[in-house]
Amino acid sequence: MLDKQQQILEATISLRLKSLETTQALKQAGSTTEVAVQQTQALYYNAQAQLIGIKNNIHALENSICILLGIPSQPIARNSLEGQSFPTDFNQGYAVSLLENRPDVRKAELDLIQAFELTNVARAAFYPTFTITARGGFSSQTFENWLDTKSIFANFIGGLVQPLLNKRQIRSQYEISQANRETALLKFKKTMLTAGKEVSDALQNYHSQHEYILLKTKEMEAYQKATEYSQELFNSGMASYLEVISAEVNRLNAELSVANAEFNKMQYGIMLYKALGGGWK
Repeated sequence: MLDKQQQILEATISLRLKSLETTQALKQAGSTTEVAVQQTQALYYNAQAQLIGIKNNIHALENSICILLGIPSQPIARNSLEGQSFPTDFNQGYAVSLLENRPDVRKAELDLIQAFELTNVARAAFYPTFTITARGGFSSQTFENWLDTKSIFANFIGGLVQPLLNKRQIRSQYEISQANRETALLKFKKTMLTAGKEVSDALQNYHSQHEYILLKTKEMEAYQKATEYSQELFNSGMASYLEVISAEVNRLNAELSVANAEFNKMQYGIMLYKALGGGWK
């Protein structure tokens, strides 16, 4: 965008210099006043001052990019704003499944899965667990020592009674797991709704910006014609210098506005790419 603004201002400076020379010639011929000359000159200097600011911004941005690249400060080769495009026109809708590429959606999904698994674990604790190990064999046991604490029968009884004694604690853990599951589910739903909203907003902004650019371009073209006509009328003594100045200022603002709108359109496309989790396929 800064390159485009620089291009517009350089062209404006050239036009305003010609306008200044014409106004000075008309003043010498007695067709206009020194006021018109000074006003035209002020516009010329104003455009030059704006150009200095744009060049400074370009220089600072290039230096920032060089830091990211780990290279000394130098000019960065780049395409023009008009040369930038996306591999799609964004006219079609997008499947909800694309949202699972988003980190926030993926995290919410994994949290939900974990919450359901923990609930199942807590629920399983209601039931006794029977375990036969190698150390619990029958080779050295007799009928009389079945009730001994080291016997497999005692292990069986312990596995049966322990969950019943801790029933309140187990139920509390289960209820907490259920609450966490509901929380994870609500969070997942909210994350999906937020992701869908961001995609919808980005699509709407992108298409609206396209229409906005078309209207702003027509406005710019109208001001360009108004500037040309008012300059011709001024040269013929049929218009005041104020009309020329007004048309020229409006033309420059319209051109800069179109450049800014083109940049915003690119930004909305990037926002859509990000909202879809880094792609649209």
